[in-house]
Amino acid sequence: MPLSNAYGYGVLPDLSGFTQKQLRRHCEAQDRTTILGVTLLLHCTKTLLGHAQLSNENRQFALKHYTNAIEQLFQHIDKPHNLVQVNYSGPRNIFLVSSMVPNEERLYPKVFGELGSAAVSWQNNKADNLANIDPNYPLEGKFSSYSIYVSDITLQGLRLHVSLQATPVSTHQIANFGENHYTFRYSPAAAYLGLLQVADINNFSWLGFTNAEKAESRMGVFSIGELSTTKTPLIMIHGLNSDPLIWRYLTMALLNDETLSQQYQIWHIYYPSGPPPFYNAMRVRKHLNALVKRLGIDGKSAVFVGHSMGGIITKLLTTQPHYALWDATFVSPADTLTSEEDADLRDVFLFSPTFDENTAFFLDTPHRGSEVTNSVIGTIGSSLISLPSNFRNLFGRFIQKVGIDKLTAAMLPFLQNHGPDSVQVLRPNHPLMTTLAELPVEGKSYSIIGSTSALSCTAQVDCVNISDSVVDYSSAYLPDAQETIIVTSSHNSFKNPTAIAFIADTLRKKP
Repeated sequence: MPLSNAYGYGVLPDLSGFTQKQLRRHCEAQDRTTILGVTLLLHCTKTLLGHAQLSNENRQFALKHYTNAIEQLFQHIDKPHNLVQVNYSGPRNIFLVSSMVPNEERLYPKVFGELGSAAVSWQNNKADNLANIDPNYPLEGKFSSYSIYVSDITLQGLRLHVSLQATPVSTHQIANFGENHYTFRYSPAAAYLGLLQVADINNFSWLGFTNAEKAESRMGVFSIGELSTTKTPLIMIHGLNSDPLIWRYLTMALLNDETLSQQYQIWHIYYPSGPPPFYNAMRVRKHLNALVKRLGIDGKSAVFVGHSMGGIITKLLTTQPHYALWDATFVSPADTLTSEEDADLRDVFLFSPTFDENTAFFLDTPHRGSEVTNSVIGTIGSSLISLPSNFRNLFGRFIQKVGIDKLTAAMLPFLQNHGPDSVQVLRPNHPLMTTLAELPVEGKSYSIIGSTSALSCTAQVDCVNISDSVVDYSSAYLPDAQETIIVTSSHNSFKNPTAIAFIADTLRKKP
């Protein structure tokens, strides 16, 4: 055999005339322990993938070894070898999904597609002043799903050059080999796992509760994965003394469902939870409106998932109160008391939903308050809260301008000292909470109620005994909810597998 046709001498064999059977045998004969052998295996499987009338068995064989070869060669990018040069085009900060190891079984990411190697890229999102470069991605960085494939294998002199290409993939993306079509492998859940492994937003749970001003820089609406102009927003809102990492199991479950991950874009919200929910809802609404405007989407529909006080904020983002909240607070109409400089204060009480059609999931939500806030624990918690100056000034200036006599008798105890904290607002029979509880969601709502005891009740006398240790059934129950389920949990049903499955199943059934 001429030296020019020999393996190991920088020669790329012509396989175009091989039959499927010959190609399969040729691929199987390659040495997978050397970089040259892996390169020749990759060349062979690439050729086999483009073969006409490829059998399913050979298709699966070629896909498997094509991917394995890429992952082996990826480790040799820009490393000198006598006979093989591996070149790469794509983000520099990128790693293979196969190299990622979650610390919990429930956080394992699925890989979709069939061709190439699924990967995750990281892009810095922290400016020199420690602010977000892009306000709608996490400060820890922008993590994106990619697929790595072979764009070319060529012979240059005596050296084989393998060109690996990384392409962003967040939905079905087709690669053509001759007349054969393949979908790139990708993993949106792995991109989220990358974020989880470096996330530090949990350090702002307690800080946001006790000293909101110091946690203010982290507030915002943050996309998990690529922002989209076509996917429906699915917005998750944490509760009191909490942070977006509580949603890791739900987020992973949704991203591991290919249909749901292509239909929805997940947005996590972080807000300092010390100030009351009505004030925080106003600020969250501003962030949402800005993001909707940025994307140029019509704001037609969205899904909200709120836990505890996050459920109250969800209600405030999905209901149309007209003048109900204002009238519960002030004795005179808004138009007679406010001016242009009072826009933020008006928005606390007078607003419309950002989206026309809403689907809201309420988890452990105290629609009618929680008795725990009246306990010693609640009193201590309230005493630890330092309300931010922007909140105190907002109400202080307005009440000083219009006079304390413009407050309703019911709201006077809460606003006479320029505003309550979140714990005080969540006490039973707070006038704004009572009013809000009667307002319907503009769309459909679902209730998930945690219980440390019974999982069902038919008579009211049985239902009143159900509680998650913080919120009881009578406060969490919504009479106009499409469906209500009770799950085994303390005040953390966001972790419960049944609750997560219920949310996912409900979303799958949505038209």
